[in-house]
This record gives sequence, structure tokens and C-alpha cells, in this order.
Amino acid sequence: MSPVHELRMKPRIDIFIFADALGWALASRRHFAQSLLPLRNRCETLLGYSSTCDPTILTGTLPCEHRHFSFFIKAAAGASPFRLLGHLGWLPEIVAGHHRVRNKVSKFIGRRSGYTGYFQLYSVPFSKLPYLDYSEKKDIYEPGGISGGQPTIFQHWQNSGKPWARSNWRLSDPENIAHARSEIEKGDVELLYLFTARLDAVMHKHGVNHPQVDAAFDQFEANLEALADLASRHYRDVRLHLFSDHGMADVHVCSDLLPRWEKLGLKYGRDYIAVWDSTMARFWFANESARATATAWLSEQPDGEILTDERLAAYGCLFEDRKYGELFYLLPSGSLLVPSFLNQRKVTAMHGYAPEHPDSAAAWLSNAETLPVEALTDIFPVMRAAANS
Repeated sequence: MSPVHELRMKPRIDIFIFADALGWALASRRHFAQSLLPLRNRCETLLGYSSTCDPTILTGTLPCEHRHFSFFIKAAAGASPFRLLGHLGWLPEIVAGHHRVRNKVSKFIGRRSGYTGYFQLYSVPFSKLPYLDYSEKKDIYEPGGISGGQPTIFQHWQNSGKPWARSNWRLSDPENIAHARSEIEKGDVELLYLFTARLDAVMHKHGVNHPQVDAAFDQFEANLEALADLASRHYRDVRLHLFSDHGMADVHVCSDLLPRWEKLGLKYGRDYIAVWDSTMARFWFANESARATATAWLSEQPDGEILTDERLAAYGCLFEDRKYGELFYLLPSGSLLVPSFLNQRKVTAMHGYAPEHPDSAAAWLSNAETLPVEALTDIFPVMRAAANS
């Protein structure tokens, strides 16, 4: 490297790499990017899914503060954006549940409703949709996208005056990596946020130990090394920080709790409303009789456990207005509700279990000393400090 080129190099870049579902257990067992990112530790995750965790990463606040948890919630009476979809309830499941039908209907509803955030109807029965609403109607990465009103890290970066760039979460990993390379080659940005989700998708499909998962990890590590090498040619100090939102666990047990529940005799929309996520069920009740019946029945089922308010509060997920449910029933790690409102069939690997389970923990990997990162809420202060240093 010539002295002239070295003089032209920018002093420093902080590259923050979001790796969906790269849990601490996986990163440790695989020694993932050990030489590139030697400073590493377990990062405590949250109850829920990416819809819970990502707003916490972006704002540094808990779910009960930023007001995000899961996608589907109980709608106010007569106010569901899906009211008309109830007319499709007569469709046979082979048609109504087909992914192409769901994708087309989701795109239509999203456009018609003006949603800018991630939106997907998944496998929620059309007959149940008129009772439900959707929580992430705005893009959480844009100003005003967080339901609790908190500014995201990108608003702090913008206010800092430092040049910055981030990925588009709608694009593929190769596209986002190409965008990151382009920004680095320009040599202007000092803060960069790279969004990746391929590991999550591959593990959902194949499990955590499949050869295609091995290949995905190897490719990801190679991409990171190439990115670091490129950055070292444009910046004197290249600081890499990789983090995830949660881990991933192989599914060994499929729970038929939903079909068993439907034989209990309670009527959806009259006695209760529920959302059956992949690993938990959330309920709202119209009367105390229905609540007592449901609580007694669920308490007797061996599939999982009812989460107490004390435990939800400890997780930072006790919403005073019960926006996301009055009763939560959670499966143990490695179990999956089949069917559920999110999947009709078995998924090979899943997340969304108790955050204290070893497979649930997220990971923090870096090549630079930073503020301590022991939980998802600690990532935001590190990203903010990078803009202020």
C-alpha cells in the first residue's frame, strides 16, 4: 500500500452485522468466525420471535416499552383490517392454506392498507382473520416505525452527523452484502448496518446440522472475511460487530394442542379470541367462565406451560393493556404447534422458546473492545457509542 493511498484512507469504520438466528450455542459449537471475531459472548434474548427482538435491538428498550411482540393481535370490535377476508372461510384448506394463495392475498391486503412494515398472513384461517389485527403496520427501520415512539439507532446515527448506511431488509443476503461492499469501496461511511437472514431460512428448512447449513455458515464466514479485507484497504481501523436476535433449535415434537383445544366447546369470537403462534398460544376471553375453563384445561395439558404474569414481567413482556394476550401458553424448546396460525406442517427447526434455554440465547461477536453486551438491550448503546466516538 502506497503512502499516498494510506493518507487517503478514512480513520475508522464500525460495521454492525445482524445475523438472524445465529445463536450462541451454534456460534460456539461451530467456532464461527473465531479468528475474525475473537471477542465473543452469550447475549440473552427475549421471549418471542424476531418481531419481539428486532425492535429491542434497534431501540435498546424492552417489548413492554417499544410495544412490539408478535404480529397478530385481537382487533377492536368491528375494526379488523381483515373483515372482508372472512368471506373466504369456505375455501378448502388445500386452497386457502397454499403459500401462493397466501402470498398473493398478503400482498393485496398490504398494498390496500398502506402497510410499510413486514406483512404476511401466514396460515391464519380466513374465518379467524376478521377478529384479528396486525401489529407491525409500519417499517420499524424507518422514523416513526416503532409503536412505542422511540427513535431507532438510525435516527441517532443521522443526528450524529457521521456518514452511515444500512441494508434493505427486503433484499437477499447477496444483494445486501453487495450493497455493503459498494458503500465500503466508496470510503465515505463510518457506520454501516448489514442485515442478513439466510442462516435463519436455511436452518428453518433443514435443521441446525444439515450439510446445506454447514455450507451456509461457511459461505457467510467467507463473506465476512472478504468484507473485512475490503474494509482494511479503505479504513485504518475496521471494527466488526456481529450479533443475532435469538438462536435456533431442531424440532423433535409436534404438538396437536390446537385440534384438541377446538374440541373443548368454547366458540371463537364469542367466548374467546386466540392467536396460535409457532411455539405459543395467546388468548383473550369474553367472560370469566371461558377464562376458567381454558385455564383449567391448559393447566392439565402436558405439551407446555402457562406463563404467569410474574414471569412475563421478568421477560419484559407484560403489557398492561394485554395487547398481546391475557393468557400465554408456551411450548418447551424443540416442540412445535402443528398446525398453528403460522405453519400447517412441521418446520425442521424453530425459535421462540423460553429465553433462558441454552438454544435460545443470541450471540455477540466482535474484533473490538466495546461496552459490555450481555443482553439484546445492550447492543443499542454500543451502536450509539460508535456514532459519538
